[in-house]
Amino acid sequence: MEIAPNIHLIPALVGTRPLQLFLLTGDQRTLLLDTGCAPDPEKYIFPYIKELGLTPADIDIALITHCDVDHCGGNSALKRANPDVLITCGDADRPLVEDPAVMWARRYDKFTEPHGMGYPDPSKQWNMENLGEATSVDWTWRGDESLRLGKDWLVEIHHVPGHSDGHLAVFDPKSRTILSGDAVHGAVYLDVDGNPALCPTYLDVDPYLETISYLRGLGADQLAGCHWPVKRGAEIDAFLDESEQFVEKADLLLLAELDRRGSATLQELIASVGPQLGDWPREVDHELKYAINGNIDHLVTEGRVVAERSTYPVHYRLV
Repeated sequence: MEIAPNIHLIPALVGTRPLQLFLLTGDQRTLLLDTGCAPDPEKYIFPYIKELGLTPADIDIALITHCDVDHCGGNSALKRANPDVLITCGDADRPLVEDPAVMWARRYDKFTEPHGMGYPDPSKQWNMENLGEATSVDWTWRGDESLRLGKDWLVEIHHVPGHSDGHLAVFDPKSRTILSGDAVHGAVYLDVDGNPALCPTYLDVDPYLETISYLRGLGADQLAGCHWPVKRGAEIDAFLDESEQFVEKADLLLLAELDRRGSATLQELIASVGPQLGDWPREVDHELKYAINGNIDHLVTEGRVVAERSTYPVHYRLV
């Protein structure tokens, strides 16, 4: 569907959750935001653009909002269908977007060695299959840039880190629409039926909170992320407030739990605070490792928590 003039939302799925990809069709360039998982160009993107009278050859630029399997896994399939398409992403995300092995090691497997919280083999196999083949990135963005899509249509590229170091968002000043990727998460990911499905998965608290404030300052009329219903008007502030409040609540729960326990591992903290943070299925609580690790690192930086890294797994205690 068209959520603003020449801005199309391409509906897709990742597991049981909605995945929303975006196509911006200007009279000079056509821009695709994210390519989904490896099968998704053939499964979702190409059938949608065919209905618009377009082919893969009409996509000039793919802008990858960030380094995750469901956002860049389709790069190789898009490049096969259109060798002239330019694959772009945030500068800091480039090594991960280009190489599935680097993505796995630096993003999905980063909690195995210090915390003993790795993924089982079937999860790794699914991720590697859906990351597709290694595909070169043609250029990168650092934010504060603009891209001309038409004679009278410039969109802005913004750097909005927190979920990844190089995360990007696109802002259309004409319709005052932010295409935010996974820059902000609210308090939960919902499945296609509206049920809680997954916890927030931000990585770094300070950049994440700065991104929330930054997006608020753009004064948008519409905010469209990749996994949440499109927000309009007052819904935008409510969603940004909810995102901030989740971080604050996690901090308070972690401090209380460390005060009660004296010392705890990341896995122990997740088991204790997970049920208090959200009603997603308890079997996905392990995905809190991204956010809770971010909160703990934030509390360590503030001098409120000590990380005992000489132990395995790492233990944390109050100062």
